[in-house]
Amino acid sequence: MRLRTIIWLIIAVLILTGSAILCTLRWDAWFTMPPEPEWQGDTLSTRFVTFHSDTIYACQLTDTLSMVVLGDVHNTLEQTDYMQIAALNPDMQCYAQLGDWVDREQFYYKQLLMHQLAGTPFDSLPVLVCPGNHEYTKGLNRQLPDSWFDSFVMPQNGPKDGLGTTYYVDFRNLRFIAIDTEDSQYLSDFTRLNTWVKNAISSACQPWVVVIMHRPVFSSRKGRANPSVWLSLANALRGADVIFSGHDHTYARRGSTFQNYNVTHEPVWLGISSTTRARTPKNRSRMDTIAAGGPFFEQMSITRHELTIRSCLLDGTCIDSVKLVKR
Repeated sequence: MRLRTIIWLIIAVLILTGSAILCTLRWDAWFTMPPEPEWQGDTLSTRFVTFHSDTIYACQLTDTLSMVVLGDVHNTLEQTDYMQIAALNPDMQCYAQLGDWVDREQFYYKQLLMHQLAGTPFDSLPVLVCPGNHEYTKGLNRQLPDSWFDSFVMPQNGPKDGLGTTYYVDFRNLRFIAIDTEDSQYLSDFTRLNTWVKNAISSACQPWVVVIMHRPVFSSRKGRANPSVWLSLANALRGADVIFSGHDHTYARRGSTFQNYNVTHEPVWLGISSTTRARTPKNRSRMDTIAAGGPFFEQMSITRHELTIRSCLLDGTCIDSVKLVKR
């Protein structure tokens, strides 16, 4: 009996070790990024987009919070596109971005944001972001480059090994949570991230909880699901109201278009893409609404009793909408 127990323990260790290796050894794991050059230009440094705590907390002074949410961009939007989105959202007080804003081979963050956002309303608005897989360097020792942390100074209230990338921000009627899913690729991350997310949601005093993350819990494309992300977050996020994710380069919604919170409370899962590199969604059976094409952006409006989301094309055409009500 003792020998059999030892054998099963060895098998369990081999399975766990193998899963960690498979998560690590992706097709690009043997390639590394060259050292990132120092940013020399400072012409637009005073206009550089970052997390402005004074500005973003001022949003709490209004009864309605208006926010735009962008998915993967991959350097495919032009300055005119940001101008158009801003023109369609004149009351926008801040915005969120779901990771993969850049491609590794192209601009570094400061160059990208200064060239594409400078001179647009996005330039002076507070931004809430989470990193995606394209933000991380390649190789076995995957990590965020210094330019990401220089560009986005986020709150330091997340788990100790996710400071600045997993965090929450409290508005008057909203707790806004950002999760770094690239930092949860291993089974060993389960307890750490699962516990922190549950606590962040359950301790919210606001009526609404909205979450952004890069990798989806429910993928709209075959072969894109990540078991570690699902195991860590599927149950933990059940207490949230809306979960935005990117990565799949499609639009997908899991959850009804109208929910009365006096009767039921199930999260709305929204997968969005703001890149021109659209992909074909295939997991239709898991989703209530699904769409290819784009780019898309989300208009979100929040009061104490209502949360509304309109999913739009760049010309303002609404392709889907969600309205949640609490009394």
